[in-house]
Amino acid sequence: MCHLRRRRKNYSIAECGSIAEWGGGVRARRSLRRVSRWADGRFSDALQLFLCDDRGARGDMPEQSQVGRYQIREIIGRGAMGVVYLAYDPQIGRRVALKTVRPLEGARPEEIAESKARFLREAQSAGKLLHPNIVTIFDVFEDRGVLYIAMEYVEGVLLDRFCSPKTLLPVEKTLMLVGQGLAALHYAHRNGIVHRDIKPSNLMVVNGETLKVMDFGVARQPGASLTQTGMVVGTPHYMSPEQIEGKLLDGRSDVFSMGVVLYELLTGERPFQGEEISTVIYRILHSDPVPAREINPALPEYLGAVLQRALAKNVEDRFPTAKSFGEALQRYAEPRAARSPREELPSSGLRHGDYLPPPPSSGTRRRREHFNAPWRAIGLIALIVVLAGAAWLARGFLQQRDSGRGTGMVEGPSHQILPRVLTVVTDPPGAKLFVDGQPARAVLAPGAGQRPRILEARLGCLSARTELTADTPSPIRLKLAPGPYQIPVASTPAGAQVIVDGKDTGLTTPAQLPRQDCTPFTLALDLKGWERKEVRVDPSREASVDLTLKKVPPTGTLRVESASDKIQVYEGDRLLGSSGQDLELTAGEHDLTFVDPVLRGSRGQKVNVPGGGKVRIRVAPFETGRVFLYGKPINDGKVYVDGRFLEELPLNGTTPLAVGRHRFQVVSPSGKRVSFSWTLVPGDQSRVVDFDKGDVESP
Repeated sequence: MCHLRRRRKNYSIAECGSIAEWGGGVRARRSLRRVSRWADGRFSDALQLFLCDDRGARGDMPEQSQVGRYQIREIIGRGAMGVVYLAYDPQIGRRVALKTVRPLEGARPEEIAESKARFLREAQSAGKLLHPNIVTIFDVFEDRGVLYIAMEYVEGVLLDRFCSPKTLLPVEKTLMLVGQGLAALHYAHRNGIVHRDIKPSNLMVVNGETLKVMDFGVARQPGASLTQTGMVVGTPHYMSPEQIEGKLLDGRSDVFSMGVVLYELLTGERPFQGEEISTVIYRILHSDPVPAREINPALPEYLGAVLQRALAKNVEDRFPTAKSFGEALQRYAEPRAARSPREELPSSGLRHGDYLPPPPSSGTRRRREHFNAPWRAIGLIALIVVLAGAAWLARGFLQQRDSGRGTGMVEGPSHQILPRVLTVVTDPPGAKLFVDGQPARAVLAPGAGQRPRILEARLGCLSARTELTADTPSPIRLKLAPGPYQIPVASTPAGAQVIVDGKDTGLTTPAQLPRQDCTPFTLALDLKGWERKEVRVDPSREASVDLTLKKVPPTGTLRVESASDKIQVYEGDRLLGSSGQDLELTAGEHDLTFVDPVLRGSRGQKVNVPGGGKVRIRVAPFETGRVFLYGKPINDGKVYVDGRFLEELPLNGTTPLAVGRHRFQVVSPSGKRVSFSWTLVPGDQSRVVDFDKGDVESP
């Protein structure tokens, strides 16, 4: 992929790879120079960097052929902030990848120092990790003012090759590779390292079977704070919501990023897309991706649920660890592992291990490039003319864009400078934020040339609004004030009648309830077949109301029959009614108590009431005894039984009481109290209350 690079008012084609990769050597360079002369200089800006690409590669080579103890062989790659060389370690006798920092063009000294600090951090964090699925760091050193990091040299295929609809891998192969990546991340997380930049181009498949996690270049220990001014470190399409918001990260951020990678490998599309970075960020923060099975119907339903959890906006809703994510994938893969390759791939004709062929040997690659060099050079000429034309046509458009470092792209196609995240401070605090009427977890300043946006802060009945532009300073301070507003009122199920302070509003849920001030009010929701629910609402604290109603359970009828019409029916402390009445109860078992208030008798019984039916029970009469009670030295006072007044002393057996245990209290005219328990039996029984001793005795 080629890109236009801007230097002042000139535009050139960049990131097209070296000439050797397009057909090799002197013939290609001569052909390109002829194209430049033929173009009569009209496209010289566009061709400049490409013509110099091979020489530029040499320009990136260190002047010396050896740095530290390593012998430099060739350039094998360039990243957003560095160059990678193939080098040889003569002490151990092995090839290594040697990476160095390439400061951004025009960067200030403090930015260069920051880049070096980030480079050292890469070595500090990744150097701790020794895992078969992580590229190993061997050494870090400085030579003549340049920092180098020596790491394991691996040859393989980047996973981004398999992220388009035409190149998707079989599901089982994808799950195997992603599972290895998750195992590597779990190991890193256990060692306190968060990768922070998981994406397909940082995942390499070696020998068709082994995944290697590369470039812990933005890895960091939790709690460290080192970001480049004006940007958030990471690749926007794969960043977690909390990473965009600049929050402290843990391993669940990498879980989200790996979920994005898995979604892309299974569907051929990114879950969060957009023409502008701000659109991508907004969708990561607020939008759910299209279900993967809608894009690729061949995917099993189980993977949809796994992806939904991995891509949860709230970290608490995601897989808690990379290991648990991998185990969820493994639960799908294991039952299918027993199937034969023919069952798995009926039409591919490929054998296990053939999905990802290892790259050709260097000798084979050189012979093929030498044979095809003339034709590839001709094709390259045609490609350059088209790209140069595009650059020439785009010059006028691109020159109108702001050239500041706050927009556009950092070197490399995927690391882009993100829009500024604005801090919003409200008085009182705790307000919810909305941008253009949509809830906003993070407030981003519009880019240069973009239309202004409306920021609104709401806290119940209080609100404030302001306009956002590319120049809006941070923090934004908003003073909230009362005013006409609407409170969203919802219920589950919907359709409930909305009643405010006992008056019907004429609204049914969901509804926008208009209010004029911050006065608290009582809100009730009423829906036939559901229990009425009533709450007190303080608009200064609550921005919306969402209530779940309980369904009215089915009922049945209970009829209690007794020789006495005085029997009372209780459930707990609640009086349901009396004997001889039809009592409506919810269907099911009830623990009832039958009370005779005259005889002071009670009896418990469990009753099962059928829904829509009627049950009858008969309460047998209470057996009674006669009580004789006297007082001394005076035979006078009031008698209370089970907390209720019975009669005055003396008791001469004229008032029967139900047999069983009762609590008596006798109060003399002078206020002396004597309390005691008395278990009554059928027949006659007597006691004497001695007020002087405060006791009771047999006569």
